[in-house]
Amino acid sequence: MLFPQSESSSLLPSDSSSEGSSRGVTTPEQRKAFGEALQQALDDAGMSGRGLAGALGLSPTAVSKWLRGRTTPSPEMVARAEGVLDTSPGALSGALGYLILDASADRRVPSVAEAVKADPRLGTKERAVLLTVYRELVRQYATARSEPTEQTS
Repeated sequence: MLFPQSESSSLLPSDSSSEGSSRGVTTPEQRKAFGEALQQALDDAGMSGRGLAGALGLSPTAVSKWLRGRTTPSPEMVARAEGVLDTSPGALSGALGYLILDASADRRVPSVAEAVKADPRLGTKERAVLLTVYRELVRQYATARSEPTEQTS
């Protein structure tokens, strides 16, 4: 599911509600990093959390929970916050592991490796296993395609 960040880009994944949920797929470290990045973006924009909440149509409590790392905003809300705060795409979403898809780039689909690396639900070991399995499947497929097939008459 893609959510518009602007006319030209979107974010993946969409596993949280609009005001966020601590039961989402993000880690406590990601939520903390997001809260710190959000506070920096607010400071840079000269805006308060209450002002951001108003601009996003949310309660000030929702933004406060984001800042404290208690809940996680949805990809759509992060994209909207990046727009309101006039930050570069990924300035906030990267802290949560959200993958930015740029629609102006011919709707490029992320590679398997990019998706695996961006998935916050996976640990380092799980990422390595998935990438190893994927590379082996690609290798086997390439080998099978290059082998001559016997034709029967």
